[in-house]
Amino acid sequence: MSKLVLYARALPLVTKAISATYLVLSLTAILLRLRTTTDADDGSDPSYVASQDPARFLILRPGFIASYPWTILTSTFVETNLVFLLCGLAALVAVGSFLERQWGARSFALFVLVTTMVPALTAAVVSIAIYAVHGSAHSSILYATHVGGLAGLVSAFTVGLKQLMPEYSIKLFGGALNFRMNELPGVYTLVAPIMFTLLGNLGSVLLVNIGFLEAFIYLRFYRREGSLNGDRSEAFAFTTFFPEFVQPLIARLSNALYGAAVTCKLITSDEGYRQQNVDLEVGLEGDSSELSDVVAAEDSDADRRKAIAAKALDMRLGSAGPPSSSAATASVEAK
Repeated sequence: MSKLVLYARALPLVTKAISATYLVLSLTAILLRLRTTTDADDGSDPSYVASQDPARFLILRPGFIASYPWTILTSTFVETNLVFLLCGLAALVAVGSFLERQWGARSFALFVLVTTMVPALTAAVVSIAIYAVHGSAHSSILYATHVGGLAGLVSAFTVGLKQLMPEYSIKLFGGALNFRMNELPGVYTLVAPIMFTLLGNLGSVLLVNIGFLEAFIYLRFYRREGSLNGDRSEAFAFTTFFPEFVQPLIARLSNALYGAAVTCKLITSDEGYRQQNVDLEVGLEGDSSELSDVVAAEDSDADRRKAIAAKALDMRLGSAGPPSSSAATASVEAK
C-alpha cells in the first residue's frame, strides 16, 4: 500500500487531478445508484426511466443535454462498470502520465479537454440525428444511450502514442503478441467498437471512433509545440492509420476533406504551414532551398522527439520491474 501511495504522489499534476476526478465521479454515480431505488420497470417509457436515474446530473444522455449541459464535460469521467473503471484508471495512470511528461502539463490538459468534450458533444448530436431520422419509435436512443466513460479518451491516447513513437515495438505474453505503436490505434478502433456493440453500448462505440478522429485532427493541425502548429510529417499522415491495400482510397477521401477544410479556412494548407515556419524560423520570405531546409529540420526534430519518447518509455518499463509482458524494445533512432 505504501508503494501505491508513493506511486500516486509521483504522478504528474494533471494526470493526478484527472485520475482523482474520474475515480470520485465514478464512485459517486455508482453509490447513488446503489442507494436509490426507482419504481421504473423494463416496460416504462425511456425518458421516464432516465429521469429516475439518480446519477443523471453526471451522465450525458442526448435527450437531457439541454437540461444538464455540464454533463458534456463530466460524463467522460463517469464509469459505472467496475471492470471498465479499473481499466480506465490504469490507462490514465500509465499512458496519461507518459504523455503529460512528454508534452507538458498545459499541452496535455488542453489535449484531454479537446478530446473529451468535442467527442461527447459530437456523439450526442449524432444520437439526436439518428433519432430524428428514425422517429419517436427509437426514443431509447435519446434516453438510454449513455455517452460517457474513457473509451474516447483512450482512443485519443493511442493516436498520441503513435505520433510520439510509431515504430516502438511491444511484446506481450512472452512474445506471443507483438505489435508496434503504429498499429495500436487501428487495433483499438477495431476491437473496442465490436466489444461495446456486443454490450449494447452505442455511446462508447461513437466515442471510440469520434475520439480517434478528433485526436488526429487536433494533433495533425492544431496542437502547438513551440512555433509549430500540428504535425504535418508523412509518418503521421491519415493514411498511415490504415492497411496498405486501402491507403489509396483513404488518401483520395482524406485529400478531398483536406481541400474542403482549407477552402473553408478551418486549417492552414501544407504550403502555408511551411511558409509560416520559414517566416518564424528563418525570419525571411525565403526561397525554395530555405523552405526545404526548414522542412528537413522539422522532420529531424520530430525524429528526435520520437527517439526521446521511446527511450523514456524504456526507462519507465525498466524501473517498474519485471512486468507481465516482456521488455519492449524501441527501434526509433534519432537522425
